[in-house]
Amino acid sequence: MKRRKFLELLPAGAVAGAAVLKSGNLAQAAGLAPVPPAQWIENGIIDAGGIHETYLFMVRRGGQRQDARKEYEFQQSEETIRGLKNSGVEVFHTHLYKGFGMVAEAPEMQDTVKAAAFAHSIGMKVDTYIQWDTMMYETFFVEVPAAKDWVQRDAEGRHIRTTYGFQQSFRYRPCIKNQNYLDYIKKVVGFAIREVKTDFIHFDNFDLNAEPDSCHCPVCVKGFHDHLLSKYNEEQRKERFGFSNLDYVSPPEWNVQNPPEKLQIIFDPGIQEWIDFRCQVMADGLNQVAAYAKSMNPEVVIEINPHGITGGNRCWEAGLDHARLLPNTQVFWTEDRNEPGVETDGRLISKIRSYKLARTFKNVLFTYNHRAELNIAECLAFNQTLGWGGIYPLTPIMRKYIDFYRTNRKLFNQSRDLSDVAVLRSYASITYNHSRCQLSAFLAEQALIEGAVPFDLIFDQHLQNLAAYRVLVLPDSECLSDAQLQSIRKFVENGGGLVAVGSSGLYDQWRRARSTPGLAGLVDVKVSARGYQENVERQGEEGRELRKQVDRGRVFYLPALRFDGPLPQFGNYYRVDARFWKNPANAPQFLDGVAWARNGEASVQVQGPKRLVANAATVSSHLTTVHLVNYVAAQGPASDVTVTCRNPNGSRASAVHLYSPHFAEQRKVEVTAQGTTTSFKVPRINTYMIAAVEWA
Repeated sequence: MKRRKFLELLPAGAVAGAAVLKSGNLAQAAGLAPVPPAQWIENGIIDAGGIHETYLFMVRRGGQRQDARKEYEFQQSEETIRGLKNSGVEVFHTHLYKGFGMVAEAPEMQDTVKAAAFAHSIGMKVDTYIQWDTMMYETFFVEVPAAKDWVQRDAEGRHIRTTYGFQQSFRYRPCIKNQNYLDYIKKVVGFAIREVKTDFIHFDNFDLNAEPDSCHCPVCVKGFHDHLLSKYNEEQRKERFGFSNLDYVSPPEWNVQNPPEKLQIIFDPGIQEWIDFRCQVMADGLNQVAAYAKSMNPEVVIEINPHGITGGNRCWEAGLDHARLLPNTQVFWTEDRNEPGVETDGRLISKIRSYKLARTFKNVLFTYNHRAELNIAECLAFNQTLGWGGIYPLTPIMRKYIDFYRTNRKLFNQSRDLSDVAVLRSYASITYNHSRCQLSAFLAEQALIEGAVPFDLIFDQHLQNLAAYRVLVLPDSECLSDAQLQSIRKFVENGGGLVAVGSSGLYDQWRRARSTPGLAGLVDVKVSARGYQENVERQGEEGRELRKQVDRGRVFYLPALRFDGPLPQFGNYYRVDARFWKNPANAPQFLDGVAWARNGEASVQVQGPKRLVANAATVSSHLTTVHLVNYVAAQGPASDVTVTCRNPNGSRASAVHLYSPHFAEQRKVEVTAQGTTTSFKVPRINTYMIAAVEWA
């Protein structure tokens, strides 16, 4: 492309993007519906690279090898792209924009145009990397001097940098609320779609800094006020704050005596609303840019890198609410290092929660799953596709699983997770009392994971329709609105099973203690929120379970899910990190309560040795798949596993076949029909096995 044509794509000064806004069908951030999904990814994805770092960044960062230029060129060479294609990879991942500015990065962006053209010519799709939240200001300000006003600033007016350490202090955080910056990112997206003809956009570094490094620039301060005024009418503002004039309600500030990382329970309305505002800024920014991309190519896939469920309070720390973001994406990344396996103290570590988060919002999870077979097996079982395959050349075990997946893709395409049980991850509960409510959610999920019970994660918006489930689990879901409580009651009255733990329903959505417990009549625990806390502090969390029939449904109450052993000490921001991921001491009692509340046969039940984890999916009305992963395969295969399936809609099983990367052809097993169920035995599972149940 000629330089003049290239420069026509660039913003000019502080009014960047004015022409773009007139170029057609650009939606505004406020009130946008989620962007429509691309169709080509519906049958799964195998994506690999190619590195996403520009050579310019390698040099400026420092510490690179002397042959860094050679490696940069190799990773986007025809040899690499063809090698990925021959390994079964379908999407080529490569760099596009790192944050130095489009002028500074122009030569390397042209390298991407060339590499993408070759990938397309051999039948591959292209995945391009775009930095979401970084301005490498040493070059960016040369290109756009007005961008000095786009930088995030803290309460003292100082520039906010990214969190890559003091040796990358050349990276400023742009204000995502600043329309000028979003318009610049749209320029990059426009280049990606028009010139690269990309099929897939990867937005990296998708988060905000934790307090006290939150943006207090004039745009954000005004935006916070506008947010409150649009969210609440005059009477509601008075109920929320005690007064209706919010002119001087400002973003929270901190000092040595009141550090944000030591705030355990958040009940200040101003801080609660500031968290909500930051989450909404990120969601609106993504929605606006994604809508712009879709206006040019509806089939482009949008992906972000916000990490998954790893134990951090992402809403409070990073301004990220997955439930608002993921309706606008089809893929997201988690880069946490919690590799699947069993620790010496018995903790089963996995990324299953993040996979389930992805499936809830019809996304695919990308993670560094290419390093070991257990990682890949877990991914395929819970992701229902391979996602990320690694950097060229691919590992032998990844190539083996790619061959297995491509050969048996019919077992995965268009599948929907098959679960009777839903676990609620309540925004207000986990955000405002993270150390208790996030821990309780992790313990409930851990019991289900280690009990080989298929389950879904659901979020606040999903309470409106629980018809797909037979059991709803509230793991210390403290903060529930009146409308949410009404939905839960209706679910139970219509025959659903409720498993309520601890302080569920004792507060409203603003964490105001209810004078009457929200689950009164369902859960017969006659104690106020304050009384419950005092009881916990004075007497511990021991207590008797309660079981109750309510109309057509059942309610099981458990005072607490008990951590097995001494509870680790919380660090800053009360992160529920992998030290806490342990099967609760009363897991059998909890699982028995779940089974009782279900009041009937499970859709899928797996009986086998410890550390065998299961997932189930419906592929079609004629095919159910049960995915079995052995987390201690290094100690030997799992054997004598029995799987029982509830016959769907009166059908009967015509055959069950076993598939595994460890044997060449499928194997048929005998089935036993009894009443409304079908059972069969799986004799031996190395790391990964699929049992495909065909229904007549």
